[in-house]
Amino acid sequence: MRDLVLEVTRGVATLSINRPRSRNALALQTMAELDEALDELKRARARVLVIRGVGHQAFCAGGDLKELEHMRSEADAASMARRMRATLDRLPQLPIPVIAGLNGDAFGGGAELAVACDVRLAAAHARIGFAQVTLGLMPAWGASERLAALVGRGRALHLLLGGQAIAADEALRVGLVEEVAPSEKFDARLAELARSIAAVPVAAIAGIKRSVDSVRPHRNPELADATIEAFARTWAHPAHWKAVDTMEKRRRAKQ
Repeated sequence: MRDLVLEVTRGVATLSINRPRSRNALALQTMAELDEALDELKRARARVLVIRGVGHQAFCAGGDLKELEHMRSEADAASMARRMRATLDRLPQLPIPVIAGLNGDAFGGGAELAVACDVRLAAAHARIGFAQVTLGLMPAWGASERLAALVGRGRALHLLLGGQAIAADEALRVGLVEEVAPSEKFDARLAELARSIAAVPVAAIAGIKRSVDSVRPHRNPELADATIEAFARTWAHPAHWKAVDTMEKRRRAKQ
């Protein structure tokens, strides 16, 4: 794989997004490799999966708009969203727990990836935000319903409509992450948490995850079609591409 690195050690599978130059943003290749990596887990006999970004600045900065900007039609946007939604929906279906190791910022699609995981451990300096609305978009990969299940309807609407990023300690307070570790101790704590879960018998791991998910599932395929259709309309709308152009001009002005 070009964009992802998968390592399995003593039952702990670590999947690292390795695109530091783009703040670990998700390109189409990255999305395809994520699906491929989930297939590989079946052969690796892992007991826990950790998803994180390379480095300490970004977990995942969202979709790589530079690569995705050629996709301007509703049909292209819907096809991309449907593929990625299906991939993220696989995470809660895995028989093993999935930990999002928020080594840095998780924005947009990166925040969607984070809430698709079972547990979120954040470094103290990390921020998380659903910034899609600032680009005239809405989440398309299942984040709206997953976020509402985590933090409640009102807080979900506040985060999704405001588009603001919140610090790790605030994310912990509202239930968006389960634990915050000091930045200098983040890697050690993430490894410790993963190893402790991997030490649990396989049958117990699968049974616990299955029973918890039966109470509050984090996969709602019946909601996908309407969400993706709405997203595709916002993606193709001129307001989205005007917002992208404005953001790019601001970025260049800071250089």
